[in-house]
Formats: sequence, C-alpha cells, structure tokens
Amino acid sequence: MDWIAGGAGRLRVETLGGGPGTPVLLVHGGGGDRTHWHAVGPLLATDRNVVTFDQRGYGESDAPADGRRDLVAMAGDVLAVAEAMHLERPALVGHSYGGAVVAETVGRFPDRFSGALFLDAAGSIAGIPPAELADWRASVAPERFRGTARAWFEQILHDARPETRQHVLSTLGLTARETFVASMESLLPYDPTVVRRFPGPKQLVTVRGLDGPLAMRAAVPELPNVFVEDTSHWPHLDQPAEIAGIVRRFLADVDRRRATG
Repeated sequence: MDWIAGGAGRLRVETLGGGPGTPVLLVHGGGGDRTHWHAVGPLLATDRNVVTFDQRGYGESDAPADGRRDLVAMAGDVLAVAEAMHLERPALVGHSYGGAVVAETVGRFPDRFSGALFLDAAGSIAGIPPAELADWRASVAPERFRGTARAWFEQILHDARPETRQHVLSTLGLTARETFVASMESLLPYDPTVVRRFPGPKQLVTVRGLDGPLAMRAAVPELPNVFVEDTSHWPHLDQPAEIAGIVRRFLADVDRRRATG
C-alpha cells in the first residue's frame, strides 16, 4: 500500500496485479472505502494493474485540509492517483457516488483515460422538490445522522448477502458525518450528461431492482447497459464473479481499442 498526495491531503492507495492490460482504477461509493473492491479487485488483476484508493475523508485518507468535497475536487484526486501510480490512460470503474466522481473525471480530463464503467451509479437528483430536500437535510443533522444513514442503507441492502450487509454497515459507521453529507450534497448540482464529453468506451451496470428515475441510466439512456439481478446496491460484494466478468468484457474492448488506436 502507498500514500500519495491528493489535492488537499494524503490518499491511501493499494495496487494489485500486473500485466499488459489497460490498468484499472476503482472508485468506491459514499459511505465506503477501498475495501469494497476486495472481492472484485483480484479477479481483475490477473493480467493488468488494478488500483483502489480511499477518497478524501474516507477510509484511511486524510480529511481535506481545504474542506472541499465537491465533485471537481474529487475528480482532481482521481487524476492525482492515476499520475502518482504511473497509470497510462487507465480505465475507471465507479460505484454509486463514485460513478458521479468518475463521470466528472472523464468529462473534465477526457484524454487521460481509456474507458469508464458505471456500477449502479448515481443519476441526476436535480428534480428533488425543495421540501423533500429540506426534510433530508433535517434528517442528517448531527443528532439524527447515524440513524438516518443506517436506515437508508438498510433499504438498499435489500437482497444483500449477510457478509455484504456487515461490510457495508461497518464502513458506513466509520465514515464521518461531514464527509458523507458533503458527498451527497455534491450530487445536487451534478449533471450525469457530463460523461458525453468523453469519447472513449462507456458502460452502465444497473441493479434491476433499483432502476428508476434517479439511476444514471435515466439521465444518459444512450449508454450501453447491462442489468444484474437479485443483488443489493453493492453487486461487487454480493456477486463478485459476475461483476468481474462484466468488467473484464468491457476491459477487453478497451484493450482492443488501445491496440488499434
């Protein structure tokens, strides 16, 4: 494991594998950390470098010295990890909130990455009525945050394996309120169509039971999509072999394009 300098503090980074394939950088979701990739990472690392990291304020990484947790700052950290680990135009995989980070990253730095896969990624929440938004903000006040966050995660852990549920609730419990709330607030102005600026291969993976108007698929319907069934919002923990297979097929296409491009 390594420490690298992010935009506003140290970031904890871990590397697996090696080989000629396009390197992959995995970006975890809100309330998580790099350990959410512990089952999928080794399955991808048989022929390429696979890098995971804790986003600012998550896991072992420093809380940002400048207080910034917006998507622009998060995208800058992704680029910093890629450069510090000497990854030549890696592919990105982002889960949930991490999918928004990936979209912002490839939209801002399209020539620095080779592909982008979005795993049950966040879509647009711009249409949330002001009254609902006010209720949500009240529900994550310091005295209510832990109960609210756990109740929300319990809903989207429906169909989760017991091991998944334990893992996800554990990392949620270790996440500072300021980090989690700021991450969710950063999604309010987020426009998933920023990913259209990226000309490289893109792929959605959507949990069918969670598909709907807030999913990335609704915001960018032209993107190729694969549904996964009978899983929670964390399919990479529930069904790592299936998710690794989907990602590997996507990466095979990325590898071909790099070889001919």
